Amino acid sequence: MEQNDRVEPDWAAIRAEYESGEDAVRVIAERHGVSYSALNWRVKKGLWLQRNRTGTVDRPMIIKRMFVLLERQVVQLGENMTQTGEKEVAVLGKLASTLEKLIAIDDAAASRPKPAQGKKMRDLRDQLAQRIEQLKRG
Repeated sequence: MEQNDRVEPDWAAIRAEYESGEDAVRVIAERHGVSYSALNWRVKKGLWLQRNRTGTVDRPMIIKRMFVLLERQVVQLGENMTQTGEKEVAVLGKLASTLEKLIAIDDAAASRPKPAQGKKMRDLRDQLAQRIEQLKRG
């Protein structure tokens, strides 16, 4: 088989098996014909749910995942929109609001005062504001 004929693994199925925690990671990798290191790289890159969760909440990981989702949503809207989409703008606003609430919950749970907005949050808000203005102009 030529290198161009290589079949891409079904990462959605691999992810479902991985997150279920039923089989060992090496077994899952072998079953799907991927290397152990490739699977672990996907887990970290894709921010997959951790296996064998004990019920504790990893707030920093949730916040990180929200940032990734917001960034992906902004990029996707920029690529796919040809006209103002008020529905899409509303979705972005709700995602940003949810992210702010998660950060506030994390700060309260850690018993620390609410810090001034971090650079990443300010940058994200600026990016959202710029995109919303572009969408309004059409």
